[in-house]
Amino acid sequence: MIRFLESVLLILMLAVSTGAEKQEYSENILLSLNNGAAGYGTMADCTDATIMIYTDRTVKVFMDIENCPEIASLELSEEEYEEILEIASPKEISNLKVRSDMDVCDGSSYYITLYDKNDKELLSKGGYMPEGKKFWNIYRGIKEILAPYDINEIVDEYRKTLEFDW
Repeated sequence: MIRFLESVLLILMLAVSTGAEKQEYSENILLSLNNGAAGYGTMADCTDATIMIYTDRTVKVFMDIENCPEIASLELSEEEYEEILEIASPKEISNLKVRSDMDVCDGSSYYITLYDKNDKELLSKGGYMPEGKKFWNIYRGIKEILAPYDINEIVDEYRKTLEFDW
């Protein structure tokens, strides 16, 4: 009888803790991903950019430098936004299993980040030379949808201005 009660108590504790973990995601920010900076070169070459995708279909690009203004803003079509939602649901991103390949000597870090109801960083999936087929399918899928906006070129052009400011 005691074992039965212990089992019931354990199941109840697990049920309560699982229910408490339900995340409330941002109503303003769908997700962000980094642009993937070089792992070598000048400081400008190694400065990464963050691509923020908002729920109003706005995309903003920021360099990962203190006090850096937004360097680009664009608006996705409804179709493009829906495509991103299809491949990158918050639940799927939350459940990603990603490992970093620490044996690589020269590589880059890649991340997909979700935000909480207060628009603060909730979790990031990825890492240094991340391994995980689902991660790469989502990351590359988003980058493919954003490709017509030439974000890589925008970031590279901004990096050229950093060469003179350092």
